Formats: sequence, C-alpha cells, structure tokens
Amino acid sequence: MAKSVKALINPAMLAWARAQAGFSPEEAARRLHIDEERLIAFEEGGEAPTFAKLLDIADLYKRPVSLFYLKTPPKGWQPIQDFRRLPGVDEGFSPQLTYVIRLARERREIALTVRHELGQPVQPFDLTATLKTDVEQFGQQIREYLGITEAKQQRFGRKAFDNWRMAVEAKDVLVFVVPRLKIKEMRGTAIAEQTMPVILINGKDRGNGRVFTLLHEFCHLALRQSGVSNMGGDRNDAPHPDVEKFCNAVAAAALMPSDWLLRETLVVQKGAQKSWRDDELEALALRFGVSQEAVLRRLLTLGRTTQAFYDSKRVDFQKIYAQLDEQKEPSEGGPSIITWC
Repeated sequence: MAKSVKALINPAMLAWARAQAGFSPEEAARRLHIDEERLIAFEEGGEAPTFAKLLDIADLYKRPVSLFYLKTPPKGWQPIQDFRRLPGVDEGFSPQLTYVIRLARERREIALTVRHELGQPVQPFDLTATLKTDVEQFGQQIREYLGITEAKQQRFGRKAFDNWRMAVEAKDVLVFVVPRLKIKEMRGTAIAEQTMPVILINGKDRGNGRVFTLLHEFCHLALRQSGVSNMGGDRNDAPHPDVEKFCNAVAAAALMPSDWLLRETLVVQKGAQKSWRDDELEALALRFGVSQEAVLRRLLTLGRTTQAFYDSKRVDFQKIYAQLDEQKEPSEGGPSIITWC
C-alpha cells in the first residue's frame, strides 16, 4: 500500500534535476523502467509519481528527495567549458561525468566550511597567466610557486604523481582522483575558483600520465578557465585548441625544463638524431617522472625530434589509452571520487 502513495512534488524540479544530471528523457525513462511518455507526464504535472518511484528518481539523479519539493531550483554554479576534441566525443557531458563534477564542487563547499569552522584561513590562488604569457618562463614560475627544485624532482622516482600532488595541494588546491570514467571522455578537469580551486584526474590513466594531466589542469586554473580536457584537445578542430596547446606547452615546460632536459646525457649523446627508441624514451620518462608521450612532446618542442616521428608514435600512445579504457575495474558501480589518498 505504501508503495502506491503519490508524491506531491513540484514537477518542474523533476525536469530540472534530469537535465542537470545529463540524462535525456529517453535514457532516464529506460533507467527508471518506465515509458518515456510517463516520465514526461511526471515532469509536466499530468501525473504524480509514487513515493517509491520518486526514490528511484532521486537515486538516479543523485539528489536528495527533499529537492523535488522545492518551488525553485537551488542556485547553481558557473557552467564548465568543454575543451575536448570534437571527433568521437558525444555532445555534452555524460551523466557520470556530470555527477563527478557536481560532487567535487559539493566537497569543495564542505572543505571550505570545515576550514572556516576550524578558523583556518584558505590561501587565495594568486598564480595567473594569459595565453600571451611566455611558456618557458611560466613553467619555471610554476616550479617556484610549488617549491619544486631539480634535486627534489629527481628524488620523486615512481612516486612523481604523489609528490607533485602534495605540492599542488599545499597551495589549497583540491586534487581528486576519479575512477570508472573513460579516458576518451575525461582525462582531467579544472574548476577555477579564486579560493580552493579543484582539479580532477582520471584514475584510469597511468601514474606518470596523471602527472602531465595534473600540471595541464593546474595551468587551466592559472588561466581562470574551468573545463574538461582529454587527448586531442589541441587539435585545430577542437573547441579551444589555443588554450589546450598553451596548457600542454606549459605543463611540459614545468615538468621538463629545457636546460635540464637538453643536458641529460642521453639527449646529448643523441646529437642530431631525430628518432628515439622506446627504451630511450622510457629512461627519460623515469628521470622526469612523466610519460613517454610527454617526453616526446617536449623533445619535439625543443627540436630534438620531428613532427612525423611524433605523429607515428602518437598512434601507439592512443592504442595504449584505448586499452586502459577497456580494462575492468574492481567495482562496476557508479563513479566516485577518491580524495586525499
């Protein structure tokens, strides 16, 4: 009997919550095991859902039941830009990515509240840049801002991501690692708030690949541009290739300063040779705590390889990312955020 009790909610909130969660009427109805026409009737007020069905809706949209009784939607956040490449990426964000971004913002609000209650001030994020900023100089500025010296970076070893992350978080930037999202949808996300900005890193990415993404998104914060990035965002047919190219270049300059990389024994010995073996790239990658792709990208910028060679190797890198996307994770549940680990 209790399951058939009608929920006297505000139907407009149903439509708002669905749209905010990133579901089309068709997909939401399928997930809720009802006809699309019936869902639309719920949203337009032609029919009231049962309380049991409302619980299902709240669970799908990741919202408290009380939300659907509000007269007007709660104040939202500023929209987040899409810096991803166009080919192969569906329009808009998936419900999973939409939820992850919202959850990160909510956790930021909680963190700010806790710091306030404890009387602990939050450092303002005062590092700034524009697309006209010199890439090499800004890369060095980031190192100085984070307190990363050459000697310190050399000690990072295979824990490069953990150490760079700690340096970033020491500046009151929240860094969350997100599992169970496809790399082709999101490699990294930046939420560029003035205080306690947020960076999301895809947990499917390999350890040293995460390092480059971390610095790439850190550059987005300095540009004051929130957005979602993935591979290929620097293509000319992508939404904002100039931004992505700048952030890629800055991340590379910060992680692999030109004077340090060019004096590495392996680079000096190569001389004018433009091709690189995998073992050579891996040796340099371990030295700087980055991926082979990041090393080769930097070598291209510094004139130590050719565009043709880089393009040929990038095909192999793309295959690796595709394989990572196909790997099964321990849990097949909805996305969650791992913090402070």
